Amino acid sequence: MLQWLAVVAVCAVVATIVGFGIALLGGGTRGAAYFADALRRGVVDLTRLSWQRIVALATLTVREAFRKKTLYIFAVFILLFMFAGWFLQGQDLDKPAKPYVSFVLTSVRWILIPVAILLACWGLPADIKDRSLHTVVTKPVRRSEIVIGRILGYSVVTTLVLAIMSVVGYVWIQRAVPPRAQDQLISRVPVYGEMTILDRNGEPGGGVNVGDIWEFRGYIEGNTRARGVYRFDNLDVDELKDNDQLKLEYKFEAFRTHKGEIGEGIHFRLTLVNEETGLRVPYPARGDLEIQEFAGETVERDAKPVVEIPRQLTYLKAPDDEASRPQETTVDLFEDLISDETLVVEVSCEDSGQYLGMAQPDLFVRMPDNSFATGYFKSMAGIWLMLVLVIMLGTTASTFLKGPVATLLTFGLVVMGQGLRVFMGTLLEQYQEEGQVTGGGALESAYRLATQMNVQSPLPEGPATTLIKWIDTRVFDGLTLLQNVIPDFNYFNMTPYVANGFDVPWNAALLPSIATVLAYVIPCIVIGYFSLQLRELEAK
Repeated sequence: MLQWLAVVAVCAVVATIVGFGIALLGGGTRGAAYFADALRRGVVDLTRLSWQRIVALATLTVREAFRKKTLYIFAVFILLFMFAGWFLQGQDLDKPAKPYVSFVLTSVRWILIPVAILLACWGLPADIKDRSLHTVVTKPVRRSEIVIGRILGYSVVTTLVLAIMSVVGYVWIQRAVPPRAQDQLISRVPVYGEMTILDRNGEPGGGVNVGDIWEFRGYIEGNTRARGVYRFDNLDVDELKDNDQLKLEYKFEAFRTHKGEIGEGIHFRLTLVNEETGLRVPYPARGDLEIQEFAGETVERDAKPVVEIPRQLTYLKAPDDEASRPQETTVDLFEDLISDETLVVEVSCEDSGQYLGMAQPDLFVRMPDNSFATGYFKSMAGIWLMLVLVIMLGTTASTFLKGPVATLLTFGLVVMGQGLRVFMGTLLEQYQEEGQVTGGGALESAYRLATQMNVQSPLPEGPATTLIKWIDTRVFDGLTLLQNVIPDFNYFNMTPYVANGFDVPWNAALLPSIATVLAYVIPCIVIGYFSLQLRELEAK
């Protein structure tokens, strides 16, 4: 919120200074007075809105959209579904349901984005050109109400279209997914924990590097004191008690230094730990869990990497006296092992000479599953929020640009906010942490390309190098501000969650999406109002 206030304040100050300067240069004292009067009227118009007039304008916008045959987009959507099953059969044998879910969500997303852009960007310019907006502005209607009414009207149209598409897509998925993959249409609810790795001596440290280029996972050595320690906090113990068990789902990787037993995977064991009492309970008590890393397609598809730990656990407790035998002891999972809603799980590899790879998301507590419809329609809600944001940006752009230019601007913001945002964020993160970027900025990169100089060699000393670095630094400072202005559309893409059988998380997806949309409501209305207020409506 503080960052949003800072960015809005900076943009408002810059816009005020630029606007006052233009008014002063264009009209002198009279221009300055006109500028002050425009600000005064803006404050009045933006604070005295009539929701009756806004609803009336939104209703008019909806009627115009239907007259323009907006719903013809359903023909393209239905045509895609008629032939989609031919091309999706046999795709992704490990997860047969994934291609169908991804296809529906991706199709809805990329069919409706152009519709929202064209509706929002061509509505006002077309009305101005046809002079139909003149009938509206002669009524007691504020320009801010026109902008808000347009946004609401286009949002209603896209909401109706999205609602029908989402229902059709849901029914199609249920009918098209093969029967053997129907169990993959679920919404798992994971609870992730913090992970640390202990080395072969039991000391904190990183995992062993087995030569994998991707260093996402760390590997622990088998039959040593090496462990992967997962700490799960804030567990909903009451919900777990209702199911009378704890589910742990894993996706570890194995690395072999020798073949081992033919037909057997790498063995590992889980140890449940209560840090307060020091109680350590291995699971399973007898035998080990197994990773079938080289299993065939049938085995891999049918395998369920889920450990179901019952509430009552029986294990062999080491005696206090060395002469005594281990005693079989039973403990309660929720009363004895989970302390203050916290559970610690240690993972160990049991095969000598073999290695077990793990990362933080490779083990999680699996809460009771939600229905597939829950995750599916949450993903559709993310698409709806994205369309509302696109409509706000397009409507705002159409208040000061003509239709084609407003379309290019809005589409460019979508592309930058979805594709280039990650690249820009990586560069700025490196710039803020190290004070420089590998290969330099735009000018330095161009110089290196022209002179065929690699990114590691330093530039020759001189005034030209100083000037290049100074300009690139100013560009990066500008990109830092630009990054806070361009919306991040990656939050709205919730397809990976649903396609892989996970529920859409509130904190990681829905809440950032809602906050992103709300962050642009006030700026878009203010910019749209002043742009429409200053626009010459008689111009075609």
